[in-house]
Amino acid sequence: MKSVIVLPTYNEKENIRVLIPELEKVFKKIKNQDMHILVVDDKSPDNTALEIKKFQKEYKNLHLIMGEKQGLGIAYLNGFRHAIDELKADIMMMMDADLQHPPELVPEFMKAIDEGYDFVIGSRYIKGGATPDWNLKRKIISRGGNFFARIIAGLYNVHDCTSGFRAIRVSVFKKIRFDNLNTRGYAFQSTILYEMINAGAKVKEIPLVFYERKHGESKLKTKDMLEFFLNAFRLRFKSSKKMIKFAIVGFSGVFVNMFFLWFFTESYNLNYMVSSPIAVEISVIWNFLMNNFWTFKSSNTTSNFLMKLFKFHITAFTGFLINYLILIALTEQFGLYYMFSNLIGIFVAFIWNYLVNVKWTWREKGE
Repeated sequence: MKSVIVLPTYNEKENIRVLIPELEKVFKKIKNQDMHILVVDDKSPDNTALEIKKFQKEYKNLHLIMGEKQGLGIAYLNGFRHAIDELKADIMMMMDADLQHPPELVPEFMKAIDEGYDFVIGSRYIKGGATPDWNLKRKIISRGGNFFARIIAGLYNVHDCTSGFRAIRVSVFKKIRFDNLNTRGYAFQSTILYEMINAGAKVKEIPLVFYERKHGESKLKTKDMLEFFLNAFRLRFKSSKKMIKFAIVGFSGVFVNMFFLWFFTESYNLNYMVSSPIAVEISVIWNFLMNNFWTFKSSNTTSNFLMKLFKFHITAFTGFLINYLILIALTEQFGLYYMFSNLIGIFVAFIWNYLVNVKWTWREKGE
C-alpha cells in the first residue's frame, strides 16, 4: 500500500530542514508501506518551497504542490486531492511541519492501520500522552476546546478531537463529500473527525507527547478559535438534523400505529392486545422505509438493505416489547385509557429505537 504524509507549510524552512531527513530515516523501518511525503506550501515568504526542491534531488518520494494561503483546512484538502488523484494513496497522514509531531511515531500509525483501523489519532489526552512544555493558560485553552468539541459536536468517544497528527484510510475517506469539509482553519480537525466517524471509520488513539515548537511561531489566530467554536455548534446541528428527521418519521409512525390499532380494534372487534402487535409491525415497516430512504439516505445502499431491515426489526421488536409492556401495565394496573397508554409506550420505545439504530443499524457513530 502507498502512504502519503501531507505536510501543510507556511514559513517552516528551518523546521523542514530537520523534519524531511528524520522522516526519511523513519521510513526505512516501515517494511509494508510505500511511504511518500507531500508538502503543501502556501507560497511561504521564507522560501520553504526552495528547501523542498533541494531535498527532492535526494528523495524521489518527496512531492511539492503550492497554492495561495487560504487556511489549514484548504491546504489539507488540496493535499488530499493530490495524494488521491495523482499519487494514488491508500493511506494519508496529517502531520504538522513544526516538529511538534515526532516522526518516530509514524510506524505506530502504520501498525494501527495494518490492524484494521481507518482513522488513527495521536492523542495527548490518553494514558501515555502529554503536553509537558505547555503553560497553564495553553493547557486550559486546549483542554477546554477539546472538551467543547466532544460535548457540543457530539464526539464523545474520542479523547483528543483537536490533534492534527492522524492517519486516514482513503477507502473510507472517499465516502465523504468534499463540500462537507468546508472549514478553513483549525476547525478542520474536528470537522474531518466528525465526517470520518459518520462514514463508518474505525477509530484508534495512540499516545502522543506533544512538545513546544523549536522554530517559528504558532499559526493559531483568534479567528481560528472563533471558527472552531462556531463549527462545533454547526456539527451538533448537522447531527441533530438526522435526529429531527428520525423524530419526524417516528411521529408519522405514531399516526400509522394509532390508526391501525384503532382500525383493527374498533372495526374488527379485536382485543387491543391483539391489534397492537399488528399495528406495531405495520408502523415498523413504514418507519424503516422512511428512515432508510430519507433520514439515513447517505448510508443507504441496496447491497445491505435486507441486513438493515433485519437489524431495524430486532431493535424495533425490543422497542415493541417496551411499548407493549407499558401499554398493558398502564391500562391493566392503572386503569389508563388504552390509547393514552399506547402513546406513553411509543415515546419510551422511540428513545430506545433512536439510540440503538444510530449506533447499530446505520452505524452513525462508526462503532
